[in-house]
Amino acid sequence: MKSPFRFWMTGGIAMIVAALGGTRAFGAEERLTRASVSRFGVTETVQRIEACAERHGMPVLVRLQQSVGEDNERQRLVIVFESTQGGTPVLMTSSDASPDLLLRVVVQRGANGSTEVMWRGAALDELPDGLSPELLHDLADLPALVAEALS
Repeated sequence: MKSPFRFWMTGGIAMIVAALGGTRAFGAEERLTRASVSRFGVTETVQRIEACAERHGMPVLVRLQQSVGEDNERQRLVIVFESTQGGTPVLMTSSDASPDLLLRVVVQRGANGSTEVMWRGAALDELPDGLSPELLHDLADLPALVAEALS
């Protein structure tokens, strides 16, 4: 495993909202490496993902609506889940990087009208040694959780 600049668990809403806001946070969007298209609308997709996460023992810490695009013309919902061990994992790769919320899912209406679901595919080799088996399971399970919610 790699030694990141910083890695910690937080339950602090202010920290989570700060990581999701501001100009540097939009650079974090390149880290949303996984995507799926939902056959449901944005609201139903969010409800299905949240319900599935609850069944997996990962409650919602924060759900935040954001505006994106050049003229803030598109809306999206960002969901940050709490791990089964409590708190949500945060990763910073360098001192000037924005905090990356690893249990974050973004749901938005795509340019073609479809509902897009995006999340970060956290590579386990990017994470520090010594993480609990529960947290590693939660991170590895996120793609399956999203797939189950969208089925």
